Amino acid sequence: MEFYITIKTIHIIFAGIWLVNFIMDSYFQNLIAANKGKKGEKKLIILYISIINMIGIVGATGILITGIFMVMANPAYSFFQLTANHWLTTKQIVMVVILLMIFLKIIPQAKKLRTAIGDDLESSETISEGGYKNLNSIYKINLMINILIIINFILAITHYYLS
Repeated sequence: MEFYITIKTIHIIFAGIWLVNFIMDSYFQNLIAANKGKKGEKKLIILYISIINMIGIVGATGILITGIFMVMANPAYSFFQLTANHWLTTKQIVMVVILLMIFLKIIPQAKKLRTAIGDDLESSETISEGGYKNLNSIYKINLMINILIIINFILAITHYYLS
């Protein structure tokens, strides 16, 4: 049982890391908007992509791995079981949707944005409209992902009260 409690604690820590993504996303969006067209804008965008990517990788991987261990360690839980633990099944489905959004939307958009920015971060050349379009697309997808993360967080917190 100590193993389960340890995994659950680590799972909660990773959830906290993933929630930091929501705060950092808003912070960087405001910072990038305030520096639009200025010299450091490209560096800020690359920093935004790098930090959000790192937080996302750590949070998502940690949640996924610890979540799998928690389901395997607790006999009351199972994967995608629709007859019991509806909150858990919902969380699992939402997690799959989040992963699909990351792999099918965020990663390709980030690659296009890096291409649009180019290698020379010191140049005074402005970012193309296509680059801004990719950046706005990343903002929107990140917002959807963050909403889904908050929904999963609420399901995790409230399932004790709703069961």
